[in-house]
Amino acid sequence: MTLPNSIICCITRRSGPYLNNTLRSAHSTLASLKMKETPHLAQGTPHPYLENDALRIYNMRFCPYAERSLLVGSAKGIKFEVVNVNLVDKPDWFVAMNPPGLVPTLEWGDGRVLGESLIVSEYLDEIGDASRPLQSSDPFQKAKDKLLADKFSQVISALFKIMLNYHKPELDLSPFDDMLRYLDNYEKELKNRPTQFFNGDKPGYVDYMIWPWFERFELLGVLVGEKVKFPKARYPRLTEWTRAMLEDDAVKTWYLPVEVHEQYMRSRFSGGATDYDFLVRQQEVKTSNL
Repeated sequence: MTLPNSIICCITRRSGPYLNNTLRSAHSTLASLKMKETPHLAQGTPHPYLENDALRIYNMRFCPYAERSLLVGSAKGIKFEVVNVNLVDKPDWFVAMNPPGLVPTLEWGDGRVLGESLIVSEYLDEIGDASRPLQSSDPFQKAKDKLLADKFSQVISALFKIMLNYHKPELDLSPFDDMLRYLDNYEKELKNRPTQFFNGDKPGYVDYMIWPWFERFELLGVLVGEKVKFPKARYPRLTEWTRAMLEDDAVKTWYLPVEVHEQYMRSRFSGGATDYDFLVRQQEVKTSNL
C-alpha cells in the first residue's frame, strides 16, 4: 500500500478550556497515528502547486465522508497527495474549484475535479490496482452493494441527529432507535453472506463506504452516555466485522481513536472557532520531546 504524501502549510493556533481537560488523553493516542498530521488550509492561503500528472484529495481530517475516499485510495495502492481544508473558513480557490465547498474533492494536476464521496470512491476503485477489485464482477451483486452503500445514509442521518446535538440540554434520543432499526438490515445482510466482509475475504466497496461511521459509534456513547452505547449483543456479526476491519491496512492508516474524535467534537461546540489542527500541534510537541 502506498501512503499519501502530505502538503504542509500554515497552522491556525487556538486553545480553550476544554483543550486543557482533554489534551493529555488525546496526546496519549498519537503513537497510534500512522502519518504526519498536516494543518487545514484556510482563507488567504494559496492554492498549493500540483504536478500535471499528480492526484490530490482534499480532506478534512475528521470528516467521515472524506475518509471514504482515503480508504479506497489506500486500499487500491494509488499514489495521491492529501490537503486538509478548514471547512468553516475555506480558501476562495477551493470554493471556486468545487462550489459546494465539500470534501472529498479530487483534483488532477491537469485541472480535472471530482466531488461527492461515493462517486470519488467508485472512480478511485476504477483507476487503482485492478488486482484488488473492491466491487463484484457480477452486475446484479454490484448493484445490490451500491444500494447498501447508498441506503446507509439512513443510519448516518439518525446518528448525526444525536451527535450534532449532543451538547443541548434537552436531547431527543429517539433517532437512536431509528439508527438501530436501520442497522438491523446490515446485520441481517452480513449474516446472509458467507464471508467475513460484505465484499468477500477482504474489505471492499460496501465495507469502506460504511466504516467511517462505525469508527465513530463509540463516540456517541462517550458524548451522550450509556443510553446510546452501541449494543454489541444485538449485532454479533457487525461486532465481529468491526474487529476485522480494524486489522485492515487502509483502516489502520486513517483510523483515529475515540479520544481524538471526542476532542474534535467538543472543540466544534465549544463556542469558539473549531480547532481543526490540535493533532498537528500535539504531534509537533511529541516530536520535539523525542
